[in-house]
Amino acid sequence: MVLDKKTKKILKVFCLVFLVTILTGCAQNLDKNGELIASRAITMSTPWSLSAGWFDFLFVIPLAKGILFIDQFVGNVAIGVIGITIVVNLITLPIMIKSTVSTQKMQLLQPELEKIQRKYKGRNDQASQMRQSAEIQNLYKKHNVSMFGSFATFLTLPIMFAMWQAVQRIDALYKTVIFGINLGEKPLNHILDFDIGYIILLLVVAGTQFLAMQITQIMAKRSPKYRPSQQMQSMNTMNNVMTIFIVYLAATMPAAMSLYWITTNIINVVRTVYIQFFHIEKVKKEIDSSTTNNFMNSKK
Repeated sequence: MVLDKKTKKILKVFCLVFLVTILTGCAQNLDKNGELIASRAITMSTPWSLSAGWFDFLFVIPLAKGILFIDQFVGNVAIGVIGITIVVNLITLPIMIKSTVSTQKMQLLQPELEKIQRKYKGRNDQASQMRQSAEIQNLYKKHNVSMFGSFATFLTLPIMFAMWQAVQRIDALYKTVIFGINLGEKPLNHILDFDIGYIILLLVVAGTQFLAMQITQIMAKRSPKYRPSQQMQSMNTMNNVMTIFIVYLAATMPAAMSLYWITTNIINVVRTVYIQFFHIEKVKKEIDSSTTNNFMNSKK
């Protein structure tokens, strides 16, 4: 089974609502004065056990301890945030490659899918619908398109939330200042005072986020067969909304999260270019070859 476009859009909206609900309903880490609550702080001596809760055990504590571990060696907690972000992205790289390749395959197979749909157009009886579904499933199976690939991108949501929790609960971040930016402070509080450092930080977040969202289309435009479609226009609108949403989160979260966004966005761009050259190009050749063979066989 492969998710259709409408279902995937519903899932994306659901995930965004789920994320916002978590962000607004989670345990408080700061007191009314904006100070880290001592009982919520994570240090290298913090017990790593299920008693802290399953989410903290699986995600928050490992990320926080990873940041502090790197900080012990380099003496800079900012590098710890960047370093652990790189490590997490390397761990999830195989999953993200599978997800991206699967999504690209579905787009490349769209002409074949539309051909099957035209074949059964107007035939609404159960037998015809079952045959249409079987042909679509065989098409996806032939080209190794899995439903798992459609869900893989959503794995970034719990990681993002966990990183937000981790940076909030590391006391050292509230005492770390780089380029005039306090990593524990919310950029929005300083932007209202026209603090140039925080303004530049958010501009970099916005720029890298926009590039990360557009890089797939930028790579697609390299092909002489590229034709803009209604789907791509809808995708552009969604990308713009997502960029604004991420910038808003970066403005209202500790500045250390901006380091996470920037690092993640740069990695996403590099990863997309890598996948395009070393995976998608091969997929295109396979599908083009398969389509040509099917056309030749139909002529015999």
